[in-house]
Amino acid sequence: MENLYKKLPQMNEILNRYDENPVIVKDVANKVLDDYRSKIAAKEDFETADIYADIDSKINSFSPYSLYNVINATGVILHTNLGRAVLSEKSLERIEKIGASYSNLEYDVEKGVRGSRYTHLVEIVKKLTGAEDALIVNNNAAAVFLVLNTFCQGKNALISRGELVEIGGSFRISEIMKKSGANVVEVGATNRTHLYDYENEIDDENLSAIVKVHKSNFQMVGYNESVDTKDLKELIGDRDILLYEDLGSGSLIDLTPYGYSYEKTVGDCLSDGIDLVSFSCDKLIGGSQAGIIVGKKDYIAKMKKNQLLRAFRVDKLTLASVEATLIEYLDFETMKNDNPTIRMITEDAETVKKRCQKLLRKIQKIDGIDADMVESEGKIGGGSYPLDVKKTYSVKITDTDIHKLESHLRLSEDHIISTVHDGALYLNALTIFDRQIDDIYQTVKDYYEK
Repeated sequence: MENLYKKLPQMNEILNRYDENPVIVKDVANKVLDDYRSKIAAKEDFETADIYADIDSKINSFSPYSLYNVINATGVILHTNLGRAVLSEKSLERIEKIGASYSNLEYDVEKGVRGSRYTHLVEIVKKLTGAEDALIVNNNAAAVFLVLNTFCQGKNALISRGELVEIGGSFRISEIMKKSGANVVEVGATNRTHLYDYENEIDDENLSAIVKVHKSNFQMVGYNESVDTKDLKELIGDRDILLYEDLGSGSLIDLTPYGYSYEKTVGDCLSDGIDLVSFSCDKLIGGSQAGIIVGKKDYIAKMKKNQLLRAFRVDKLTLASVEATLIEYLDFETMKNDNPTIRMITEDAETVKKRCQKLLRKIQKIDGIDADMVESEGKIGGGSYPLDVKKTYSVKITDTDIHKLESHLRLSEDHIISTVHDGALYLNALTIFDRQIDDIYQTVKDYYEK
């Protein structure tokens, strides 16, 4: 044990060996030395040259950034762990343009007085949804909280037991309702809620809202029933009760022409008479992370006076990005090509197949590889369309140590995220871009030629 410790070089020796930034060298070296101290504890032998080899490798691949690009070969378009929506070039251009200069974020150029960041996006959102007014916050969770805190603090809010959902990160509707100050009143059963369940509570003097939550991350099948929002609006009548729907991944367009099951759009909700609707921007919308609340002007105005709004406000880069994405919806046919997320969602299987064949032709040139193209399934992801699958194609690679190959791809410079099942590795072409094909080929090639 004593001899092994003597093989560890001194820090000053390490620093004198490299011309790189000494702060970086010291940080990398300490991590490597810690690894070798663990080896000493495990009585694993090594040479000093091994330590320097590891330091060399880590310095060569060092990056000060903890956030970096990966290649998504999983076939899940809105992959929550991989950053959800991929932004369009127009969106990125607006981020760069607004971020590189001063802007009219909170300044009214025409009047020469202070303005409001909440005026941006309103007109385009109204045009796309038919809403009276709109408000943008930093995500849909913030939107849910802001609505409930504004209108339900210390008051009762009705919600069906079948809609008390939990989404990723243990975000539970019931908990966020309580945190907002609302008194949660559950109606109905887990699988069946009837109109009379709401009728039994509608005349409660402390009732302030009926909350509908879209079950975007799961579907209930079999013996189940829920109440349509049109019926709830009729039940409320002229009572001073808010009808609010958290649409979650909310879409601006009907995706049934592209092979998906019917899901209500934001416009559908407003047409049904819902007072307020909130939804995410970084899911089916295909934009940056944000939450949008649309609906009656009086309700939006009241939320703007809530002091919590400042905690939930978005910055200029988000506003620039989301505005660019929404403007693209004015020409959706063009957007289907220009916005990567929308393209993948609406792309036909034959186009995916051609991309997969292009990748396969390259990979099959590698000596010793066992690769083929297979029909696969893709998912929208992000809690959207949980029962819908999209026909796609994947390159299937069979190897004697498939987990070692998976690790090589994942830990490579391009960080290729694949899936492994049934003894094979799959590269799903749905979420692979044409520009990434050569990088994938080279990384796989490196593995088989090392």
